[in-house]
Amino acid sequence: MSQKITFFPLGNAETVLLELANDKKLLMDFADMHTNQDGDKRCDLTTTLSSHESFDVVMFSHAHDDHVKGAKDFFWFDYAKAYQGDNRATIKELWVSSAFVLDSNVCEDARVIRQEARHRLKEGYGIKVFAEPDSLNQWIEDNELVKEDVEDSIIHAGTLLKNVDHDLGDELEIFVHAPFSEDSEDSEDRNEPSIVLQLRLINGNRISKILITGDITHEILDKIVKRSENAGNCNYLNWDIYDIPHHCSHTGLSDECGDEITDTTDDIKRLLSHYAQQKAVMIASCRAFNDVGENDNQPPHYQARNAYKKYSGKRFIATMEYPNENRPKPIVYEIDSFGINEKVNTVNPIVSSPAPRAG
Repeated sequence: MSQKITFFPLGNAETVLLELANDKKLLMDFADMHTNQDGDKRCDLTTTLSSHESFDVVMFSHAHDDHVKGAKDFFWFDYAKAYQGDNRATIKELWVSSAFVLDSNVCEDARVIRQEARHRLKEGYGIKVFAEPDSLNQWIEDNELVKEDVEDSIIHAGTLLKNVDHDLGDELEIFVHAPFSEDSEDSEDRNEPSIVLQLRLINGNRISKILITGDITHEILDKIVKRSENAGNCNYLNWDIYDIPHHCSHTGLSDECGDEITDTTDDIKRLLSHYAQQKAVMIASCRAFNDVGENDNQPPHYQARNAYKKYSGKRFIATMEYPNENRPKPIVYEIDSFGINEKVNTVNPIVSSPAPRAG
């Protein structure tokens, strides 16, 4: 038995696909940033995933464009015929944060996802909503829903989801680290209520752990470490793969970028060092560092990269640099009873020709 997890090269955007041994699929975010312009090396995500007619779970970590772009054209949405058709992928269960459900000022792709989430909540099927701020309960009341009818769809931080909870099979457990309800109430920063999970893939006596972090901020990450340790949930901080927050921005570590290295709290340093497993790897869904100009403040930040390497001592991979900057390809790991195993890409580097269109 084995599973497969894939990180796609999308620039400063993220999509992660987990395929289980039982053929069930969990897709985390969908952001097709590819254009048809010559030299665009980002993955053509719509084409790449077109063979998947359905997904058992599709999770959107938060409502920013770089985690939802193209979703309204790729997926089948039950709430409106305008978003239905033979070539659209269906979603058995949709996972979003309460902040996503309540957000009134989102991009068009996020608006469609939000409307689908609201529709499923009202109809009582195929939905999980993470965190329960007072404003969500007010929305439930305003829409004349019975709280008892929807409470099984509301998931709190600190919950361990097993097969009976997610219907993805007994080879996967999911520990929910965030969002916290108090950080989901009228949040001005959509990154703060990102969904943060530890995926626990079970193969015999081995459990491989993957931390999915969305665009979470260092303040929330610090809180996750403190609360997990205080509650005796240290095992849920372990990681074989660390999905680096926010495209390797310094905000996943500190408010300040730093001159040569981003400093961070002792709690986050401990997350990166103490909880990293022996053959762990860090993956940043981001641009190539050579594409970052001198006055470019957008991620990735090399100071953050220096910090991740120093504090963890583990291998660091940027999605747009794998296996090389000229021809980035998806990063694929197989997970089995021996742990995580990289499926090595054998693409040869380009020597003297322009980069072809991705996909």
